[in-house]
Amino acid sequence: MGLEKTFEEHIEKLVVGFREMRRILRDDGILWVNYGDKYTGGNSGGGSPDCKQRTNKGSLIEPVRVRSMPSGNLIGLAWRLALALQADGWVLRSDVVWAKAVSFNDVYSGSTMPESVSGTRWERCRVKVRGVQHSKMNRKSAKHDNPTVAGLNTRKYGEDEAQWQDCPGCPKCEKTGGYVLRRGSWRSTRAHEYVFQFVKQIPYYADMEAVREDFADERMGNPGVSKTGGNPNRNDGGIANNGQGWTRGAETGGRNIRDVWTINPQSYPDSHYATFPEKLVEPCIKVSTSQKGVCPKCGAQWARVIDSKQIKRKRPNDRTDRHNQDGMNSCGNTVAGTETTTLGWRPTCDCGCKETVPAIIYDCFAGSGTVAAVAAKLNRNYMGSELSENYIKQAQTRILQGETGLSKEEIENGQGALFSHTTL
Repeated sequence: MGLEKTFEEHIEKLVVGFREMRRILRDDGILWVNYGDKYTGGNSGGGSPDCKQRTNKGSLIEPVRVRSMPSGNLIGLAWRLALALQADGWVLRSDVVWAKAVSFNDVYSGSTMPESVSGTRWERCRVKVRGVQHSKMNRKSAKHDNPTVAGLNTRKYGEDEAQWQDCPGCPKCEKTGGYVLRRGSWRSTRAHEYVFQFVKQIPYYADMEAVREDFADERMGNPGVSKTGGNPNRNDGGIANNGQGWTRGAETGGRNIRDVWTINPQSYPDSHYATFPEKLVEPCIKVSTSQKGVCPKCGAQWARVIDSKQIKRKRPNDRTDRHNQDGMNSCGNTVAGTETTTLGWRPTCDCGCKETVPAIIYDCFAGSGTVAAVAAKLNRNYMGSELSENYIKQAQTRILQGETGLSKEEIENGQGALFSHTTL
């Protein structure tokens, strides 16, 4: 998968694969799908394969050329896949936008990979006086076990860096005072991906309380600073380790999370470049599975016992005139949200079991084990599938880190042998 000649064939294979996911998923389970996008052929659209996607075996890595689309078209792969899965019987519940970076925001800007996109401009004509010397790609020295990745990251540059100087005069620039007109193909830098939420049926299990966030402002009970010490403008605010996995601090309610998640990409030192950050995985696992666990007999998840009360906005008057100088809204609704407190847990089945076992998370494209590592931190069981032996070794190390709290260096020094090793 990933070597198909057309994106239609690629999506068709993914649909077939996700049918197996639907077969093994519980009727009340949730499927989360993160998928990037691509441009049609040619450099102008950024359609050529890059290092990141070459290490992601589930992605379409070959240059995409579509006769019906000129070069440079954004294909919309993520949405084409989502609609194909929907047509195949999945229920599409949400299209979460993973915003790696945002513009026009003074509070948070984030970061994303730079792209070679530029507009129309006049530039000084320059000539190279010293070039970069490098050796040829050595495919045999590549450290990847994926043949499609052979040769990546093996280019060795010499000490000389490229140097340029103003052109003394050439046919391109002599009539324009030493300047040349560059015609670029500008577009905004891509800084988001989609995370689609699919289910088999409605209703299904979801622990909304596990992913509540602080209210927006002091009118709704938030004085402007997160009660749990996090950034109130980030969806990861208020997450703390209480010794039983990553959960919110004080359970005082708050609002439901929105479908735009501003989460920075997370660096990964090993050979897999398509890893997503652990913070992107955390809310998916926490809302989809019970923190308490599941019935050991039938697998039904336990649900919270909740005590709730309404929170009202702090307003000088219940109703204000929308036509006055301040432009206040005349809405008389003072209900801002619901404050909840978890009193305990109860099973959602009638099996009568008093004890629970951890819920199971399955990742069909395990890669280097990001989902597995987060599942271990959250005290969930984990299953996954991966073709690359190299990635499996990385995943086993990351799972052990999540289960034990040991560093990678401590595990490599043999301390991991003191603990039961989880294998994929």
